Amino acid sequence: MSAKQGEAHQAVGGWVPIDRAAAHLGMNVGALRKTLERRAVRAPDGVTEASVDGVRARKFGRIWRVRFSEAWGVP
Repeated sequence: MSAKQGEAHQAVGGWVPIDRAAAHLGMNVGALRKTLERRAVRAPDGVTEASVDGVRARKFGRIWRVRFSEAWGVP
């Protein structure tokens, strides 16, 4: 798999990895993770999710994935 294919695979469905999201927001990964953990709630489908200022995140297993609203643009 090429590097370009790997990047496309990471952002499937608009969900981006937390490290890429943190860079897009101009903050470090630990700060973003802590912010998400503080605002985390259990969704009706049983998944942990958080929403902060147009940034929506869901936990897939132990890993946070982030989706931005249109106002943020695409990282």
